[in-house]
Amino acid sequence: MGLGGPAGRRWGEIDTEKENINPIFLENEREANRYSCRCLQVMALIAALAWLLNLLDIFIVPPVVMNVSMPVCIFSFLLPSMLKSRMNRLGGWFQYLIMGCCILGITVLSIAIPKHTVLAWIAPVLLSCHYYSRKLTASALVASVVCLYVAGIASLFVGEGDPNLINAFRAEDAVITSEVFREAVLFFLLPRSAILVGMAFVCITVAKRTRSLLEKQAADSSARQRIETELNVATQIQADMLPSIFPAFPERSEFDIYASMTPAKEVGGDFYDFFLVDDDHLAIVIADVSGKGVPAALFMVIAKTLLKNAVQVGLSPKDALEKVNNQLCENNEAEMFVTVWIGVYQISTGKLTAANAGHEYPAIRRADGRFELFKDQHGFVLAGMENARYREYELEIGVGDTLFVYTDGVAEATNAANDLYGTERMLAALNQNPGLGPEGLLHQVKADIDCFVGASPQFDDITMLSLQRKQTGAEQSIQVAPKLESIPKVCEFLEQILQDHGAPLKIVSQVNIAADEIFSNIVRYSGAEAAKVDCKVTGDWAIIRFVDDGRPYDPTAQPEPDTTLSAEEREIGGLGIFMVKKSMDRVAYEYGDGRNILTIEKRW
Repeated sequence: MGLGGPAGRRWGEIDTEKENINPIFLENEREANRYSCRCLQVMALIAALAWLLNLLDIFIVPPVVMNVSMPVCIFSFLLPSMLKSRMNRLGGWFQYLIMGCCILGITVLSIAIPKHTVLAWIAPVLLSCHYYSRKLTASALVASVVCLYVAGIASLFVGEGDPNLINAFRAEDAVITSEVFREAVLFFLLPRSAILVGMAFVCITVAKRTRSLLEKQAADSSARQRIETELNVATQIQADMLPSIFPAFPERSEFDIYASMTPAKEVGGDFYDFFLVDDDHLAIVIADVSGKGVPAALFMVIAKTLLKNAVQVGLSPKDALEKVNNQLCENNEAEMFVTVWIGVYQISTGKLTAANAGHEYPAIRRADGRFELFKDQHGFVLAGMENARYREYELEIGVGDTLFVYTDGVAEATNAANDLYGTERMLAALNQNPGLGPEGLLHQVKADIDCFVGASPQFDDITMLSLQRKQTGAEQSIQVAPKLESIPKVCEFLEQILQDHGAPLKIVSQVNIAADEIFSNIVRYSGAEAAKVDCKVTGDWAIIRFVDDGRPYDPTAQPEPDTTLSAEEREIGGLGIFMVKKSMDRVAYEYGDGRNILTIEKRW
């Protein structure tokens, strides 16, 4: 930094615009005012002491001179302290008032006792340097030099007299001649003023260096404040990206889910996500990006978005990982990567299809058991290698079973002795209270981690998620022969269940029409030898499954008929299932274990 500042400002000149923006300089001015007032209070005390010593005949100053000069001197030193309460209203002029009072008091003191106040003349310059104002320091220096001469000359005629100023001084008959006056100015006042100027420039140099450091501190503080503000915004954005409202699905009584993330820094690289792919499938994701802070948070946003998009378009966990892996590998110059555990949970059956990309083993507790790690097969981390392949697996989540997934910040939490928390302690914490739901479970584990870690700093993000399948309305089933005469029996079975749960008549009618159409197709076209109808109602939501052992056939995959054509022009078939799709909220087909399973759902 040179001697000049922005827009030609020279050192020490106050940059009002900058000080208005950054409070550091204004705070320094207030502190300098308070410091200067305290210094003048001390000088007033010294003047009072000199007055007392003169009364005790320690000094030889005429009493009249001391009795007149000392009250003026003391009042001058104390005036800034008396006006300190009005400091804010006086603004920048208060510092000039302080310098003026200081110089006036020293001038009066030097006239009365000049030989004892030589060093006092440096006080105004020293005090002015605390304001880092070139204008103030120069004004104080000029005023001090002028008043030094005034006081030195006046002291030849008034007060104690300074024998150093008179070459042949005889106390009994001092005579002030022109020669004495010339020698006093030339050999005593001029050297003292030169020394004062030299000392002033030493003070200015020190103050200049201090101001440069203060300006750097102000710039650093402004930069830190800006970064902190941006980090706070980033923290809020990241928090808003993660599901944080619980219960997450208050209308769904079939399961309970809860998640939490505690970042090690303002923003973290861990993330979790869960969302409904459709009415019967819940996607669950937990991941850990390499690194921490802002770079990891940016990579986290990209990875989370890509994974959610991949699952929402219908990709399986395996296919979603493979697609997102290749997307993240593109232009990954930072060579970051992310570990991911992803699962798609079928709400109606409890079937969980999952895949693991280098993430921690999930833990599962059966309704009548304890939490244990499920050691699934790991694939490679995402963004680590193009065209990596992943495997998926299936888990059955029974009623009362609880799933727990987490990031390595849980197992790798470290205490003051550098011991790891570890998965054994994690499992012990999970099993402390088997009756806890997901929310209580996560709070219990976090409390146990905090107790273990103590006052040690957190080095990694701690992220956890838990899913529990809950008991809902009992599923009822009916086994029927795949014959046309079984249709009334099926409709009666469904009608009774729906009426028991308060379904409106319109809903009952729509379900019966759909059941008639679906079961008729099973009888006529599937060649089935056995059929079953399952029905479960939860609140205002009915899930009905038609199961048969006939030939594989997916009616939902057939093209919809063109209803704009007349009955003679349309092709035969397809209209019945089309009407089922239109009247139901959801129609889904799957084939497994040699059985066709057609599921319809209806809400009211």
